[in-house]
Amino acid sequence: MLTKTNLYTISEIDLPEVNIQRKSNNIIYVLFKDNCALDINLQMRLLDHYNDIAGNKLMPFIFMAAENVSITKEARDNATKIEDRSMIGSSAVIVTTLPYKLIANFYLRFNKPKRPFKVFSNEEDAVKWLKTINL
Repeated sequence: MLTKTNLYTISEIDLPEVNIQRKSNNIIYVLFKDNCALDINLQMRLLDHYNDIAGNKLMPFIFMAAENVSITKEARDNATKIEDRSMIGSSAVIVTTLPYKLIANFYLRFNKPKRPFKVFSNEEDAVKWLKTINL
């Protein structure tokens, strides 16, 4: 997913389950690929990749999911436990289906992330919001 502006990719990590790109707007885009099951094992591997691509500094992130992506309860619970070790400074989650919206809002309500986290239906609004967050 790319905004209408002329963004280019500064760096990229492409894994079988996830594509991670640091774009020229200084936002890191994370796309969970088709049929990805996010569990603690993948989550911990991603933590290292997120920190590497962010250059070990807090950065804004946009998260998106392709078809049939799931997250285990253990990974949801673990997300807030590892938040202080992560370079995810703020999270914009773009949801395009009702099930994904329910999952994102459930996480926001019950896991209560410590850092800014908001759900959007489009990239333009997500980018605008992320640009308002001072990291």
